[in-house]
Amino acid sequence: MEKILNFLKSKYFLLFALAILNLLVAFYFLKLSPWSSDSETYLKAMQYLRGANLEQIPYNRLLTTPFMLYSSILASWFTGSFYGGILAVNLIFYFLIIYVFYKLVLEIYQNQTTAVLSSILLLSNYSMYNYGVTYNADLGGWFFFVLGSFFAVKYFNNHGRKRFFYLTILSASTGVLFKEYGALGLISLVMLILFSDFPYKRKVNEILKAGLLFLIMPVLYYIYFYLKFNYSYFNWYLFNINAFAPSYNIILLIKILGWIYLAGWPIFIFGLWQEKKYFEKTRATVLAALLPASLAFLAWPALTQRIAFIIVPWLALISGFGLSKIKNNYIIGTILIAYALINYSITTFLIKIINLPF
Repeated sequence: MEKILNFLKSKYFLLFALAILNLLVAFYFLKLSPWSSDSETYLKAMQYLRGANLEQIPYNRLLTTPFMLYSSILASWFTGSFYGGILAVNLIFYFLIIYVFYKLVLEIYQNQTTAVLSSILLLSNYSMYNYGVTYNADLGGWFFFVLGSFFAVKYFNNHGRKRFFYLTILSASTGVLFKEYGALGLISLVMLILFSDFPYKRKVNEILKAGLLFLIMPVLYYIYFYLKFNYSYFNWYLFNINAFAPSYNIILLIKILGWIYLAGWPIFIFGLWQEKKYFEKTRATVLAALLPASLAFLAWPALTQRIAFIIVPWLALISGFGLSKIKNNYIIGTILIAYALINYSITTFLIKIINLPF
């Protein structure tokens, strides 16, 4: 009973309550659909893994999301359908990413208020329910990215403690088989090693070791997959280049970044100002080290809001810090409510009425 009471008084209860409210608004009030054009390909991939004979096998899903597919199949035994299985797994990842992101912010800022505010900005971003808790695989990759980054920061803050080194690698090598984003925690680890005060030789050795250990599981799977299906990640990447690269341009990038954090950009700019005002070298180093992984979406030839979401956690980190410096709680509450309402409005009507002529 005491543990239950402590949980009810904790920041986690507040965040999980807001997370549930967020989903209720999105799916029951706004009537958003968890289905997208990619959903059918995940369904077919699961059907194939369960023995169905398909005219066209979705090799790309089998190659890039095997752990998500098998987890969803397992969950479908309880939900009664493959789509229900995907949704159940994503619901678990939804609450896990909120929990781990809170821990990440707390590790960086050592302040519960900042951690709560940043987490609210993340969980109420429209991508979390428009692309995350859906019949797609993205949320699992986002979770492992945040988890790997958390362990990487713990490794940096604990002067290279080996446990967090290996946990980061495990998170990345497992996460990449849920969705490619899951590997990005490894980039955070590499950057933090480079920014550390370790001797040069140790930096080189640890980066090489991390890379080699990370590659073991995905490379073995990719080799197996190529031998069985004669299909590799090169085929998938080449397909995306041919299909999407011609439309990749700076105007599209600006539009996507504008939408992905629409109401949050003023908060982020204020947060940057507060970071400068209350500059702290170690924190600035960590934030700088986390940025390259957050920008990794630029390397993918298909530029979409769903893929660009990986920058939102980094933006929310700094935005939450900015909000924490506002002394008036009513102002903070008003900003958060306005942020959430604007995010709810994006998919329902804003993106339809604001049709930019470029």
